[in-house]
Amino acid sequence: MQNQTHAAPAPEGFPAGTMILTRRGLLPIEAVAVGDEVFTHERRWQPVLETMTATADTVRVHCTSFISGLATTADHPFYTRTAPVLLDGGPAGGLSTAGWTRARDLTDAHRLSSPLDFGEPLPVPALPVALAGADPVEVFRTAGAMIRLRGAAAAAVRPELVDWLGEHFGEYGSRRRFPAWALTMPEVQRIAFLRGLVNNAPHRQQNQVAMHSKAFMVGLRLLVCSLGFAGGLSDASKPDKTVWALAWRNEGGRRPDFDGYRWHRATRVEHGPRAEVFALCVAEDGSYLADGIVA
Repeated sequence: MQNQTHAAPAPEGFPAGTMILTRRGLLPIEAVAVGDEVFTHERRWQPVLETMTATADTVRVHCTSFISGLATTADHPFYTRTAPVLLDGGPAGGLSTAGWTRARDLTDAHRLSSPLDFGEPLPVPALPVALAGADPVEVFRTAGAMIRLRGAAAAAVRPELVDWLGEHFGEYGSRRRFPAWALTMPEVQRIAFLRGLVNNAPHRQQNQVAMHSKAFMVGLRLLVCSLGFAGGLSDASKPDKTVWALAWRNEGGRRPDFDGYRWHRATRVEHGPRAEVFALCVAEDGSYLADGIVA
């Protein structure tokens, strides 16, 4: 049964605009369809069996990796561990066994999770014929630079790459996308892409990227996390402009990595408005990544 509206009890879910990692890339939850494959807490792809909507009370969960927080229903479970202290760049000692915690029950002792790897590599779309023999590392560094530059300045770098970028990463501004295969590329290509985005400044202690597209920026946070960097995503929007900012440090920072996950400290849970929420029923694992957090 697809897109059913439930009066009571309301399904546990997320409001429109929450980004879900699917094989098609980062999609807003309202655009995820039955049959889409999503990435689960078992770090594998599983199909969506049903989608549901309802009106429900929400809360906003803030954590160190998603500073602005993500809105959800109060009883939605998150994949967590607990720890007495948040270690700074050291071993993940003191973390409890992983389990599920309702949003309403999260405290600053809980650690939310994001995967550090995304399974077997997904196929990378064929590059334009003119670049068929090019070094993939250089191509993806250039791709990152072109996304940073935009417009005519980007087209002047590699005209033959413009259409390919538009097809797989979307157009400029809020229409930028982040494909799932970019998270499974070899590490050297992910690093090259990131260096292109930050103007090839690998020795800078602090880096920041700001863009209008939440989908792109949630994907970029997952890529940065997969490379071992510590950072946080925040909504830096103004009344007349949507902006998402991701800042990370090349070294140091709080990043307890354990068992294939980055465990981020939950900082607080706030009451939110009553809103339309969307829920996904996922085969076997029953879980997915919402705004880059396992739920």
